[in-house]
Amino acid sequence: MSYMDRDNIIEEGLFDKLKDYFKNRKKYDRLTKILMKDPEFKKKYKDAEKSIDDYQKALEDLKKQLGVD
Repeated sequence: MSYMDRDNIIEEGLFDKLKDYFKNRKKYDRLTKILMKDPEFKKKYKDAEKSIDDYQKALEDLKKQLGVD
């Protein structure tokens, strides 16, 4: 069993997992489908998806600038 390194959370892939969870979720579970009917929740959910995508892109750009792969 693997445990996350709390001191270095980025290298453990937490944000990759979050991005994968939110990105391209065409099939929502039952609770999410119900919650997506609320316009306020839907807007916040979409904003969270966009924020994760923006963060991931910024992280990739930074890695490119630093020459880290």
